[in-house]
Amino acid sequence: MKKFRVFDFLFALGLFLFFLLPPTDPDLGWQLRCGEQIWKGQGFCSQNQFSVLLAGYPWVNHHWLYQVIIWGLWGLWGPWGLTILGAGITALAFWFFYQAIPNFRAEKIGAIGIIGVIGWGVFSFGIRSQLAGFLFFSILLWLLSRIEERPRLVFLVPVVMLAWANSHGGSVGLGVALVFLGVVRAIREIRERGWVALVLLVAVAATLVNPFGFRIYQEAWRHFWAARLDRLIAEWVPPTPVFWWLTLLGGLGVLGFLGRSQKWSWALLSLAFTILGLKARRNLPFTFLLNFFLLLSLPSMKKILGAWLKKEELRNSLSYLMLVGLLSFGFFIRLPQTIDANLSWQNYCEESSLDYPYRAVEFLKKEVSPPSLLRAGGLRRTSNIFNRYEWGGFLIWQLPEYKVFVDGRMPAWGTPTAKSPYTIYLETLQTQPGWQETLREYKIDWILISPGTFMDLLLRPSLEKYGWQEVFRDRISVIYERKN
Repeated sequence: MKKFRVFDFLFALGLFLFFLLPPTDPDLGWQLRCGEQIWKGQGFCSQNQFSVLLAGYPWVNHHWLYQVIIWGLWGLWGPWGLTILGAGITALAFWFFYQAIPNFRAEKIGAIGIIGVIGWGVFSFGIRSQLAGFLFFSILLWLLSRIEERPRLVFLVPVVMLAWANSHGGSVGLGVALVFLGVVRAIREIRERGWVALVLLVAVAATLVNPFGFRIYQEAWRHFWAARLDRLIAEWVPPTPVFWWLTLLGGLGVLGFLGRSQKWSWALLSLAFTILGLKARRNLPFTFLLNFFLLLSLPSMKKILGAWLKKEELRNSLSYLMLVGLLSFGFFIRLPQTIDANLSWQNYCEESSLDYPYRAVEFLKKEVSPPSLLRAGGLRRTSNIFNRYEWGGFLIWQLPEYKVFVDGRMPAWGTPTAKSPYTIYLETLQTQPGWQETLREYKIDWILISPGTFMDLLLRPSLEKYGWQEVFRDRISVIYERKN
C-alpha cells in the first residue's frame, strides 16, 4: 500500500511537471483585460470595447470567473502564477481520471499518454479557460464512478456544475450530458436512493446560475454551427487524418464493447462524444477521456484482457518505466524550457508558437506619438490597428490605448453582412476587392501583420499608390502607418 501511494505521488508530480508550460494562449490578453475590468467593478466585460469591428457588440462572457482568477494571479506572481495554475489544473484533471478507475494502473497511464498526445493542440498553450472545462469533466467522471458506493458525493455535483458554468460555460453542455448519464445510473442501480437523481437534476439547474442564464447554451450552439468556423479556425477544424481515423475506430471499438455489455446509455454518450471529436480537434481530449473511462470501467475488461492482466510483474515494470520517463522529461526538458521562457519577455514571445510581435509593440509604445489622433475640430479619437487575427489578444493586453480590428472572441459573432468577422479579416488581409474600403470604414491608422502576407507584398512596393508608409519591420512583424 505504501509503495502504491509513493507511486501515485510521483505520478502526480510527473503530470504537473509535464504540463508546466508558460501561458502562451492567444486569448490570454483579452482574458486578462476582462479580468481587470471585473476586478475594478466595471461589469462582466460583456460588451465589445476592444475591437473596432463590431464595436459595442453584446457577447456572452462565460469565462468571467476564470478571468477574475487569472488576473489576480497575474498581479501576484506574473507568468509563474499562471504557469503553476495551468499545470495544476491539467494534472488534477488527469489525476481524477486516474482515480476514477480501479486497478488498470499501466493501462490508465498509457491512456493518459495517448490523450496528452492527441489533445496536445489544446494543452500546449498552458493555462486557458478550456482547461477548466476539462478539469470539471474529469471531476464529474470521478464523482459518477463513486456514487454507487458513496452516494453522498452527489451533493458535490451541483457545485462542480455551478463553477463550470461560470468559468467556461461554452462547454458546460458536456457536463450536462454526463449528469443525465448519472441520472440513468441512479435510477437503474441505486433505486433505494431516489434523491440522488433529484440532486443530479438540481445540478443541471445550477448551470443557469450565471450572469447570462440560458444564453451560455445559445452561445455554445452558435459556435457549434457557426458558418465556416470548422474550416477557418485551427482549433475548430476536424482532426488530422491520422487522429480522425483513430477517433473513429476508437469510438467504434468502445461502442462494440459497451453494446456487448448492454450499457446502452453509455454507448449513446460515447457515440455523441465521438462525433464531437470528429467534428473539431479541440474536443478530442473530452472524447478520448470519456471513451477510455467507459472502456476501462467495464467489469468485462478483466475477462477480455485475461492473460495480460495476470502478468503483474511486467505491467508493474511498464508502469515504472513510464513514470521514470515522465519525471525525466519534466525535470530535464520541460522545467528548464519554462524557466527560460518565464524569466525573459523576449523568450516568452519568440518561443510561443505564434511569435508574438513584442518589438513592434515596443515601437508603438516608445517611438510613436501618444495613440490619440486629432480629428477635425480638435476632438481626439483612439488609434485603430488592423492586426493579424492570432495577435489580437496579445495586442489588447499590451496596447490598451489602441483598438484592434479582430481577436479570438469574435469568430462566431453575427455581422450585418452575415459574414464571420474572421472571414472579413481574411478578405481584407488577402486584399480581396473592397479591402481598402474596409480599412477606411473602420478608420484604421496602423497595419500590424506578418511579413510576406498578401497585404505586405502588395503594399511594400506601392506605398505611394495606397497611401501608407512602412515604419517598422523585423522577422516577426511589419508596421504600416496611414499617411496624413
